Amino acid sequence: MVSVAIATYNGEKYIQKQLDSILNQTVKADEVIICDDRSTDSTVDICRRFIKDNVLSNWQVFVNDKNVGFCLNFYGAVSKCKGDVIFLSDQDDEWCKQKIERMTLCLNNHPEIKVLSSRYDVIDANSNVIENSGVKYIGNTLDGSIDYITERSLIGCSYIRGFSLCLKREVSELIKPIDLKSLLAHDWLISYLGCITGKTAILNEKLAHYRYHGDNASIYAIDKSKNTHDIKKRILGLEESVNGHSYVLTLTKDETNKNILQSFIKFEKLRIKYLRNKNIFLWLILVLFMKNYNKYYKGNGIRVWLGDLVYVLKNKG
Repeated sequence: MVSVAIATYNGEKYIQKQLDSILNQTVKADEVIICDDRSTDSTVDICRRFIKDNVLSNWQVFVNDKNVGFCLNFYGAVSKCKGDVIFLSDQDDEWCKQKIERMTLCLNNHPEIKVLSSRYDVIDANSNVIENSGVKYIGNTLDGSIDYITERSLIGCSYIRGFSLCLKREVSELIKPIDLKSLLAHDWLISYLGCITGKTAILNEKLAHYRYHGDNASIYAIDKSKNTHDIKKRILGLEESVNGHSYVLTLTKDETNKNILQSFIKFEKLRIKYLRNKNIFLWLILVLFMKNYNKYYKGNGIRVWLGDLVYVLKNKG
C-alpha cells in the first residue's frame, strides 16, 4: 500500500498543480493524506473541492487544531498514513508522472533501502526550470543508478529535500516529533533514521520539479539571510540540532558513528555556550575545532565560525 502525505499552509497559489500531478501518476497512490496547518487562505477549500470533483474516496483532508509549523505538520501527516511506503509532498511542487512507479520499483528491487530520494530540478513561480539546480554534494549522474547516503554525511547537515523522498513504515514508526524548523528539518531526521534501520539512498533519476518562489515554508525557516544577527534563532537552531542528534544517538548501533555523534553534540553545545555567554575566549577556543566546522558544515567552517562572532558582536550589551 502506498500513501502520500501532503503538508499544506497557505498554498492556494500552487496546490492545484501539485494535486493534479499526484492524481495523474502512472501508479496511483492507495491513499492521500492532506494535513493543513490552519491556513488562512483558500487552500483547504481547494483541496476539498478537488477531492469532491474527482470522486477521491481515498483522499482525506485534516486541519490541525492549532498552527504547529511545517516540521510537526509533516510528522502529523505521516502518522495518519497507513501505507507500507509513504511519499512526502510539499504543496507547491510538481511530480513527474512516473515518480511513484519508479521509486516503488526501486524499493522492491532493493529491500535494504528504507528511505529513498529522487533527483529533481528546480522551477520558478512560472514553472520555468532553473539551470544547475537539484541535489547538492553528489554528482550529476542521471542514469537511474543509486547512491547510498551514509550516517556520517548527515551529521550536522541536511541535503535531501523532504518532498523528494519516500520512506518505509518501519522508519515512520521511529519518528519522534522533534521540531527541527530552524536549521535542519523533518527530512534530515527521516533520512538519518533510514540509515539506522537500513539504507538511505538517492535514485539518480529526475522525478520531480521543486518550486522555488521565495515563500516556501521550509526555505524561509532555514534561510539564514532572513535571520541575520538574530542570536536567539541561531541558538534555537543549535538546540534543535542537539536534540535531534541526541535522539538518533540513542538508536545508532555502529560504535564509531556513536562516538562521532557524541563528539558533534559536545561541539555544538560548546557553540551554544559561547553564543549565550558571549565570551570571546570561548570563540578563540572554538578555532581549535575548525576541522569539525569544515567536516560538519560542508566546507563552510570558517564562515560559520566567523558568523558566530558576528552574531555575538551584534548582540553585545
